[in-house]
Amino acid sequence: MSVAPAPEGSARRAAEATATATEEERQRNRKKSNRLSARKSRMKKQQYVDGLAVEAEKLRRENDAMRAGVGAVLQRCRMVEQENRVLTAHARELCSALQLRGSQLRLLGEVAGVPLDVPDVADHLVQLYGGGGGGLGMPPLSPPRIPVLFFQPDSVMDAVSMIQDYESI
Repeated sequence: MSVAPAPEGSARRAAEATATATEEERQRNRKKSNRLSARKSRMKKQQYVDGLAVEAEKLRRENDAMRAGVGAVLQRCRMVEQENRVLTAHARELCSALQLRGSQLRLLGEVAGVPLDVPDVADHLVQLYGGGGGGLGMPPLSPPRIPVLFFQPDSVMDAVSMIQDYESI
């Protein structure tokens, strides 16, 4: 009888030892698997962060390029505005000259006794560029100086030359 209990106890201990060893092996395998999984996760996260850094740098370069482009557009806009101011001043001069020439022609017609049908400068041009100030916030133009002739010239050409002489004064 003493022989039988010994194998049961040792078998039980052996089974417990095997179970413990198997459990420890599973725990080691689980730890190893967890470490490997954590390592893969860290690597994947690092790749993601690296990708974000590359994308951020790309966006910074694009942003810098856009800023430079906006600067160039603003510079071009300033140049166009300056050109527009020059052209507007020139248009005002032309409108004023056209008004003056119309007045001179009417006067010439009166002096020569020939009614001349001289069309007026279009209202929208006068509003924009001349007479009474324009829609551009510019001061009004002074009315054109018209010479007063106190004598009758011999011909229309004499009247024209007198007006031209008067303008050169």
